[in-house]
Amino acid sequence: MRPSGTTLAMIEGRSGRAVIGNTIRDLAQLPAFLSALFRRRDGQSWVFGNIHGFRDSPRYLAEHIQHTRPDIKAHWIAHSEEEADAARAAGLDVALRGQRSAAVLQQHAGVAVFTHGFRDLDLQHVAGSYLVFLWHGTPLKRIALDVGVGRAGRRSFAVRLASRVVRWIHRRSFGLVAMFVASGKLEHKRFVTAFGTSAERVPILGSPRFDVIRGGPEYGRIVNGDLRAQLGYKPEDRIVLWLPTHRRESGDASWLPRLDAGEVDRALGGTNIALLVKPHPRASWDVYEERLPISHPRVRLMPVTDADVNCLLHIADALVSDYSSVVCDYAILDRPLYFLAPDVEQYVDKRGLYDPYETLTGAKHHRDWPSLLDAIRLDFEQAGGGEGHFLARRMADYLGLNNDPDCCRRIVEAVIDSLPARRRAGSPSAEHA
Repeated sequence: MRPSGTTLAMIEGRSGRAVIGNTIRDLAQLPAFLSALFRRRDGQSWVFGNIHGFRDSPRYLAEHIQHTRPDIKAHWIAHSEEEADAARAAGLDVALRGQRSAAVLQQHAGVAVFTHGFRDLDLQHVAGSYLVFLWHGTPLKRIALDVGVGRAGRRSFAVRLASRVVRWIHRRSFGLVAMFVASGKLEHKRFVTAFGTSAERVPILGSPRFDVIRGGPEYGRIVNGDLRAQLGYKPEDRIVLWLPTHRRESGDASWLPRLDAGEVDRALGGTNIALLVKPHPRASWDVYEERLPISHPRVRLMPVTDADVNCLLHIADALVSDYSSVVCDYAILDRPLYFLAPDVEQYVDKRGLYDPYETLTGAKHHRDWPSLLDAIRLDFEQAGGGEGHFLARRMADYLGLNNDPDCCRRIVEAVIDSLPARRRAGSPSAEHA
């Protein structure tokens, strides 16, 4: 079984029949799912997974446990051999999803940690575990059960019927989760409605991402040395990181504004400001190559795999984004923040935001490169007090983040304290069960 918040977005948008087909196939796993509910579990055996690879909060938390909690065994369930190799190199115990060893580990694990959805692991094996949902970013766009709220009149009868079926399945699946970890007050509020859960199941503990973005030990385990120097930047350079989100429905060609070398020279000439661009993993790379002056010494287009995005946030002196949750994570640093959103009306109409876009931006978002680059230059020349710092403070107030250090430690302790007493005390490990 593998429902996820993404499934609801698909059915609300364009693929109801495909989603129902997937759901029927998932129901074939029902016997294994029911068996998992009653299996003996070991509270000192934790499994982690991420359908997008060895990255993000599950990785950070698993590595934290590996280095600081010898009483807990962290197992990584990999989706590919490449991912498995990366997790082993980090010192984790690894099993490849689909193999018997991965099933056994999940069937005996006392704690299972997700981030993108139940497809990170195998719900039919971990259903009886203490399920921890880290999620992968503060939702600005509607997610899970909140998708399509108030838009029923715009959908066909078949899609509305399919949506009800899938929504019921999701609600029941989300009910299995013991803890949804929230990074702040706003995320807490979102999760209660999006996952149909109680406020008690959504503690505000911060995010493992925060430990990396701040540059703590979790950052050091990923970056070997000076990341700025590794990327060719000097200490005096000021890195402006641009992280645009993916336009799933329309693609990048319909919105991506062209930036020419002359505009870069006009706005940033005589400064030490450098623009570092890291597109979304599913973005149209060729469109970025065609519309950005990537041969210009102040502009760099970075492949997705070249560096961990949260490590880049740590070294960035300013951030530019649009509707991505990275703006929420970056807010813990109190560094300049900017919004470039030429397609705001179209994007909001297709995806749906929780709040009007102006609530995030204070109506200070940019629709073109000249105004954005001018604002960035002015802020760096003033050394604070400009648009970027205003938006950083506004975002921090809006989110109500738990900005206390050591998020990974706090999350692990909260899970252990919440485990049923019989699991907290430990039981024979999966290897000996």
